[in-house]
Amino acid sequence: MSITHETVQSLFTELKIDTNHTSFALEQLVATDSKYLRDLKLNIATVLNKNTALNKKEVALLALCVAANDRCDVLGKGLVQIALSHEATAEEISEMYALTSLMNTNNVFYRFRHYFQENTVYNNTPAGLRMNIMMNPVSGKAFFELASLMVSALNNCEMCIKSHEASVKQHGVSEQKIFESVRLAGVIRSLVEVL
Repeated sequence: MSITHETVQSLFTELKIDTNHTSFALEQLVATDSKYLRDLKLNIATVLNKNTALNKKEVALLALCVAANDRCDVLGKGLVQIALSHEATAEEISEMYALTSLMNTNNVFYRFRHYFQENTVYNNTPAGLRMNIMMNPVSGKAFFELASLMVSALNNCEMCIKSHEASVKQHGVSEQKIFESVRLAGVIRSLVEVL
């Protein structure tokens, strides 16, 4: 069963989501003609189209990281098309999936370490994790760090958030760009919740 609600269909078209897609959450919102659907569409439009700190390719790639992080293939497929239309390369798209996977490894590990800061065994034992992708990223070091910061914010890893925020600033990224990236992450996650 597809949802025929005008706001949902418009949003699906803009994000290149299969217009036959449905979910229990969307069906509930449509059944009551929830005002939230319009708010969600406006929030999505704001972060995707009215972002002054990020260019269209950056927006699409960062949004793709959120879809990948939250395992939302229906959104991810559309965002890949959007990223390609804004001149993202297949390598950059692949790197966003790899980055998201790596950040999930790091976020779990470093959240654990942070939680047990007083434990010398946990904190003095080398992590032993391979992270070569971080050395020479296809998307550039500054953008890779920005995406890593954003995924770490999604996964609530304080240690990683602080580390990547310092690195992003060291690479000359503005606080406005950082702010816009994290706001984008929150809005895209809100969409994933209803998809």
